[in-house]
Amino acid sequence: MNIKSRNIVTAVILTIVTCGIYGIYWTICLAREAVSVKDPSDNAVLEIVLMLFLPFLGFFMCEKKLAEGCAEKGIAHKDNSVLYLILGLVGLGIVNFCMMQNDLNQLAGPAAN
Repeated sequence: MNIKSRNIVTAVILTIVTCGIYGIYWTICLAREAVSVKDPSDNAVLEIVLMLFLPFLGFFMCEKKLAEGCAEKGIAHKDNSVLYLILGLVGLGIVNFCMMQNDLNQLAGPAAN
């Protein structure tokens, strides 16, 4: 489980400034890190593809694996997968990015932003 803490505001600004290019990179990082909590050997290819083309479903699946991994390791984490699905379906996908990054920052340790 190798999770990097990222500043959420900086990531959103970089996504806007780069016209979404940083957002693609951020998507890949979020998917890999979220899935790695459950299975460090899983390279999250399916989740990455879904997050890029059907983000509501990709975030749903990543959150499911993140919650399952936390439960297996005894880490306190609330499963927000249905919330991710709803937010994605109503067009608030950027909120999903921020929420997932916040969850991953908390797992990254005391140096998290």
